[in-house]
Amino acid sequence: MEIEFVKDLNRDLNAILSTMYDEVLIVDKDGTLLRHSDKYIEGLWPDGIDALVGKNLLEVDLQGLPPSVTKLVLKQQKKVSVVQEIPSGDKVLAIGNPVFNARGELERIIIASRDITENIQLKSELRQTKAISNRYKEELESLKNQQTPKHTLIYASEKMERIMKNIEKLSMFSSTVLIHGETGVGKELIAKSIHEKSARSSEPFLALNCGSIPESLLESELFGYTKGSFTGADSKGKPGYFQQADRGVLFLDEIGDIPMSLQVKLLRVLQEGEVVPIGSQTPIPVDVQIIAATHRNLDEMVQEGSFREDLFYRINVVPIHVPPLRERPDDIPLLAYHFIRKLNERYQMRHSFSPDALSLLETYVWPGNIRELQNVVERLFVTADDDLISAEAASQFLRVEKVIKPSTTSPVLASVMPLNDAKQLIENQLLRLAMEQFKTTTKAARALGISQSAVSRKWAKLQSETPARE
Repeated sequence: MEIEFVKDLNRDLNAILSTMYDEVLIVDKDGTLLRHSDKYIEGLWPDGIDALVGKNLLEVDLQGLPPSVTKLVLKQQKKVSVVQEIPSGDKVLAIGNPVFNARGELERIIIASRDITENIQLKSELRQTKAISNRYKEELESLKNQQTPKHTLIYASEKMERIMKNIEKLSMFSSTVLIHGETGVGKELIAKSIHEKSARSSEPFLALNCGSIPESLLESELFGYTKGSFTGADSKGKPGYFQQADRGVLFLDEIGDIPMSLQVKLLRVLQEGEVVPIGSQTPIPVDVQIIAATHRNLDEMVQEGSFREDLFYRINVVPIHVPPLRERPDDIPLLAYHFIRKLNERYQMRHSFSPDALSLLETYVWPGNIRELQNVVERLFVTADDDLISAEAASQFLRVEKVIKPSTTSPVLASVMPLNDAKQLIENQLLRLAMEQFKTTTKAARALGISQSAVSRKWAKLQSETPARE
């Protein structure tokens, strides 16, 4: 019976060793390998492990293989764990567990080894992933209050790109900003973009057009008033724009239209950070970032005496010049598609522009800038006979004399000359203007109403006849 029990126990042990995931070695007290699991680490035993049964692992170690834990267990007489690097470069975790008899003598050593190279790599990748995740969390934290801007600026030109980079920088501060540009270039959108990117984005943004309010009402709108301060005033009084915009941004459009009598009071608010409502003697502290805008030349107004110099310096801390649309033609197609897409969404239609129509829009000088472009796009949309808006349709709403940008050079004709010579001079000047403005012969051809090959031929001839500059 005892023999059968031992046989059963031996079968169980073999079954366990055959199903082990780790490499398991059973070594006697002298270091001789008695048996092993079916699973073994090939990088540790490149020639296989079966041939090592009955051999002393200590002698195998001396042959240049990484030392197993056998020697350490024999020396320390206790459980040992080590991480070894095998010849293949992989990392192996080896655990040696001594087995003692009833007299406390070492009889066996059970060595379990596992290749942990993949685990180490996974841990390294996990650390890298966590580091990247932390960086993303930090970025998301900084952006959590910045939802998709309500007033997206549409642009592709380098000039607008520089402005946007400048906005990113100054949005970290509360400095006064002066936006200069022609009517319709989008000065208020620039101001709203600054507000949305700043730490004040959750606070009010108020806009006041200083040129649209009579002088008699502008003061009360700006600074507010107390009850009974003047005839027709609200019986409860009214806070002005400065108080309403406290902790936020106040956009003063057309600041060049503020009368001199109010410029002094505005200057005091900017200097002292407090406002005194009409009918009151008590200053009220306000924390407001001022973004002013104008289409006027304030430098000239200062020289003429119609705008205070000290106020000019107060509002011109960070100047931003928004170029007119004619100076950034790359933005025109994007803006046109943006406006027509909005109209398509609103009316569930599918209008679009032909390439020639877009080219025509690019050649137009847009004296009313983006506002005029939006107006023309809507007119084209509601009057279109087909889904595809043609250049012929677009030309009906554009002033012909504004299609090619006027020259800033002197007239080419300074004296009487043969008509054919005059025609050639005019043609050469138009060709130079078109190539200077549109850069490519294809776009120049569309603007001039001739073929691209004709423009290429004429331009090559003109360049060959033009003396090279020193």
